[in-house]
Amino acid sequence: MKKVLVVFGEGTKKNVLMDSALFFKEKLGYEIIPLYIKDVRRDEIIPATMDGMIVNLSNNSFSEERELLETEEMNYLKERLKIKGIIKKLNVEFGFPWEIIKEYLKLADILMFEKGEILSESAITVLKNQFKPVIMVGSDPIKAIENIAIASDDGVKINKSTSSFMKLFPEIKDYTMLTLQYELEDNKLLQFMEERDKKVVVKNYSGDLAKEDYLEEVKKYDMLVMGNLSKSYFFEKIIGKKGLNIMEKSQTSIFIG
Repeated sequence: MKKVLVVFGEGTKKNVLMDSALFFKEKLGYEIIPLYIKDVRRDEIIPATMDGMIVNLSNNSFSEERELLETEEMNYLKERLKIKGIIKKLNVEFGFPWEIIKEYLKLADILMFEKGEILSESAITVLKNQFKPVIMVGSDPIKAIENIAIASDDGVKINKSTSSFMKLFPEIKDYTMLTLQYELEDNKLLQFMEERDKKVVVKNYSGDLAKEDYLEEVKKYDMLVMGNLSKSYFFEKIIGKKGLNIMEKSQTSIFIG
């Protein structure tokens, strides 16, 4: 049986992940491996606010309160998973997220976690080192995998991701290929897909409002297939790499293979 490793953590939208996991279980027949990670570095990461209040993590009373809240959160998560019909035991681990994830991922086919509005340091580490396909759930839970878009620059990484997606979901025949400020000439990925009897509609966005129009278009799809991160995250932020910008701003769930 195929398996999805679903990673929860402090501050994630539990219902979005649970409902997405439930879709994979009920509609696609996947076994769910639920994992809650308590980041060993969390006391070093100071959030600006918590419930609208500025907090001081050096305060012992806050640390104790945080532990109690997290325990309540995990108990709530366990109960909700059971109600949703996901009966596998919630695995709880304390440590460095990627070190924990990579061990669990050895037994899974797909890794699933919440994307969030800004990619966290843990998410960036995962994306740079992943060796199995990843699904980053957007603002809404995954309820279908039918209307699929591909963010293509005809590079090696998007070719790999698309190939992985097609192997996992061979029943999908129709795709939309989205390009941003990119002229479609002798596109190898397009040729690769058409030779495998996939119907591909190509949409290219250019001009002053290209990025805004592109992101609006992405919202229409169940999932966006993208290539992986490559160079330094901070370098990409400085030069404004298109793929990273789309990855962070897209509300749609993202697949990276």
